[in-house]
Amino acid sequence: MDYGILIAALKVKQCLTDLEKDILDTWNEIQKVPFDRASAQGQVIQNALKYPELLAVIIAVYSSTQGTVDIRDILEKQLMVLLVKEGWPTEPGSSK
Repeated sequence: MDYGILIAALKVKQCLTDLEKDILDTWNEIQKVPFDRASAQGQVIQNALKYPELLAVIIAVYSSTQGTVDIRDILEKQLMVLLVKEGWPTEPGSSK
């Protein structure tokens, strides 16, 4: 999903809520090149500690995989939950 326009709006916003900051932090972690697995794991844990509902995301990803867990996939799913929590549409271009 392309949330680039919505993220760009957050980046220029003067005063961010804690949730908006966490959305940006999660987005920035996903966008890192090269992807930093250790840093991403830290973001996943930080998100889960702050938003207990994100623990379900981690459990769902672990349950659906047999073997290696894609930490980027967990971050992307956490981002979707955070965006919905913020009231953003689940699909870019949808009405808020």
